Amino acid sequence: MSRSKRHRMGQNFLVDEDVARRIVDLLGDDPPRVIEIGPGRGALTAPLLERFDRVRALELDEPLVAPLEERFGGSGLEVVHADALTASLSEAVGGDGQWQLASNLPYSVGTAILRRLMPRHDLFTRLVVMLQREVAVRVVAEPGDGHHGLMGLERSAWADGWIAFEVHPRAFRPIPKVTSAVVVLDLRPPPADPGDIARALKIAGQALTLPRKKLTNALGGRIDRDAIAAAGLDPNARPGTIPLEGWLRLAWLQAQVST
Repeated sequence: MSRSKRHRMGQNFLVDEDVARRIVDLLGDDPPRVIEIGPGRGALTAPLLERFDRVRALELDEPLVAPLEERFGGSGLEVVHADALTASLSEAVGGDGQWQLASNLPYSVGTAILRRLMPRHDLFTRLVVMLQREVAVRVVAEPGDGHHGLMGLERSAWADGWIAFEVHPRAFRPIPKVTSAVVVLDLRPPPADPGDIARALKIAGQALTLPRKKLTNALGGRIDRDAIAAAGLDPNARPGTIPLEGWLRLAWLQAQVST
């Protein structure tokens, strides 16, 4: 196995049973089936199976698959050797309708996996995921918040979310150097066509690289002051204060000019 793959699989295993049960308690009753990403040694899997009859676990580290199957055999657990970063989510979920999802996401790829999950309201109703606290704060940040950026805009396109609680490093083995947080995301259809959202996020991403600049300057002349005003935005506003709806209007106006 390559060193890069080992690094990508690197995970701090959850060992605190109370934290695991608190995560499970954040799931709803319906749908009564849960996808777990990265079950590891089963700390979260055990309380999931106490509450739900069906749990499907996606595990990248193949040597962990057999021990999970042996420990939880006959309990309603299905372990799939798959990489949540690259595997087809539709195939992983199957044709059984929507699922809920719970996971202690690896720090190194948590953001990338979350970006794959959030647009899939067709597959998932609620995501309860553990992330590095700094990442979690950015995920749920709202416009005007000092932490608001592209990740918060993406989340606002696909989900309503909040931080449920923080988790001390002592809840893991090996003990990480950072604090974690559990985020709850309720997925919903987006407010616009996914293509329009992608265009809006592209413009926002350019501006948010210069968060302290005025909007006119942050856009670097690519969109002029009049167009910004026509979108109902203040040209002197900071990029981090603009909600997704504002970026959507700006992207729409830019598209009209280009056609």
